Amino acid sequence: MTLEHPVLLTGGASGVGEATAKLLLERGHKVVCIDIKPSSNEDVEHHHCDLSDPASIDGVLAELTGPYSSLLNVAGVPMAVGDELTMKVNYFGLRYLTERIWDRLADGGTVANVSSIAGNNWRKRRGYLLELMAIDDFDAGVAWWNENAEALETDSYTFSKEAVVVYTMILAGKGMARGIRVNDVGPGPVDTPILPDFTNDIGPENMKALIDLVGRAAQPVDIAEALVTLAEGQIGWLNGQHIIVDGGLMAGISSGWKT
Repeated sequence: MTLEHPVLLTGGASGVGEATAKLLLERGHKVVCIDIKPSSNEDVEHHHCDLSDPASIDGVLAELTGPYSSLLNVAGVPMAVGDELTMKVNYFGLRYLTERIWDRLADGGTVANVSSIAGNNWRKRRGYLLELMAIDDFDAGVAWWNENAEALETDSYTFSKEAVVVYTMILAGKGMARGIRVNDVGPGPVDTPILPDFTNDIGPENMKALIDLVGRAAQPVDIAEALVTLAEGQIGWLNGQHIIVDGGLMAGISSGWKT
């Protein structure tokens, strides 16, 4: 199927985002890419943007007219960049952009956010997450994070991805009035340039055990396939879901697969 309007994609210059842009183009869709890095893909319309900076987001929003058939929030960073920056890019910037581009999404369109299997245990911090969701202002949200980070008893990457999961559910409810369906994709380990950062976070032995359980790390295209399916709206009754795309990793952990 060919979408009527372009797909707006964050993080499209590398990793999963780059693979997603390529697959969308192969399927005949127009792609508008937002990234802090330059894109090597001449077939996308590229806009420079720093998702950790509301002023930078406002600047790129002034260049974007729409309408868009789909918004794919793929951009993300590991904890190696620092806790506050992790929260700014992975959650606060994602939300800031989404809320301000919302009226330029076509009725009946789609939104897909990239979370992580790190977001699976969002229920443990549901109270904190809902408290955070109630804060609309970017800077006030960052201030809340800095005040509450220690009490959360988890790391910034995990909490940022739990926030994406809960925000996805909230946004799915908002979208119902216009037929906009919102879901998120939760990958496990993916073979991208930032995989070594995640390996350092959890330890080489733990990462090897996770990858060995399913035979390999995901390739970016493995996650891109799920994102393109959601962008095209191929599953009409799917809304507000945290969709784990990990080759069976969580199933293996939960049921005791042996390597």
